[in-house]
Amino acid sequence: MNDSYLRHSVAVGGDWTFDMKYIKIRKILKICTVVVLVAVLNTTVQAELVTIRFDPDDLIQAYPSTYGENEEGGLKVDQLDARRIHQSWATTYYETFYNPADPHPQPANYNTYMNWRDSLGEGEGIAMFNSWFLNNGASQTWGETVVVKSATTVTGTAADGWNVRIIEDPYGLGGASVQWWTTDSSKYINSISDIGEFSISAELYWDLNANGWDESDTPVVVGDSVRFWVGNLNGDDSEFYRSDTQALYFDDLGWGTRWPTASGPFSAIYGLSAGDYGSGFEAALTATVVPVPAAVILGILGLGAVGLKLRRFA
Repeated sequence: MNDSYLRHSVAVGGDWTFDMKYIKIRKILKICTVVVLVAVLNTTVQAELVTIRFDPDDLIQAYPSTYGENEEGGLKVDQLDARRIHQSWATTYYETFYNPADPHPQPANYNTYMNWRDSLGEGEGIAMFNSWFLNNGASQTWGETVVVKSATTVTGTAADGWNVRIIEDPYGLGGASVQWWTTDSSKYINSISDIGEFSISAELYWDLNANGWDESDTPVVVGDSVRFWVGNLNGDDSEFYRSDTQALYFDDLGWGTRWPTASGPFSAIYGLSAGDYGSGFEAALTATVVPVPAAVILGILGLGAVGLKLRRFA
């Protein structure tokens, strides 16, 4: 129906109400069609943009069912839910896996880690952690299989009581790091915590050549299973240390009954002081890739509708 038809309808005594309803319906259908096309085009252009949703409680509550002895499958790149805590960044590791670069006796290290995990009480646990999505071959260290292109957008969300920020090009290694932290002791991650869901959204690629992103790498898509590194430290590096929180909060008492153990519990009471700036936690998490959040899709649709509105007044 066009304007000439409308004028003709009025001139011959047609049903004006019906004609106006028809016009409105036709305009609505046009808007819907264009908005859908805008959404499809944006989805096509941003086909690599995906979201990883994960439960931060898994940092403590997921752990290897057995320790990693000096045998095939015992390395951290292969062990499901590989975990490590350390009193300093370079030494005194308590690992659930076999480390050929710095061998530690098993099951002593595994038991020490489990004693630490089991001993965490109220107001103790993990208060800060971060995840790196690098753009170089170092991303393979913990068995990670994906990288992010440099100079691309990475975003993160946190559950109630936690904060999140993005650190671009951490230590000059390319990519980005997503960091989370809380100052609420009731929100610390431990063996009984129930924090809620966190997420990371980025353009992720399978690092086929283990050299960081290049043109041969294929994009990660919805439904893929992705393994990624999560860790923290109390270090005084301005990028990763915050004066309002520490990476780990725990005391030096009640370290469990598993035996044999390694060199024993940490000596500092980290809930009261920063202690050893090198103390920290590392883990490998695995999560299934999901579509970008509905808010992003609604934003795309909103932009399409705004474009149509502006076009009307052009």
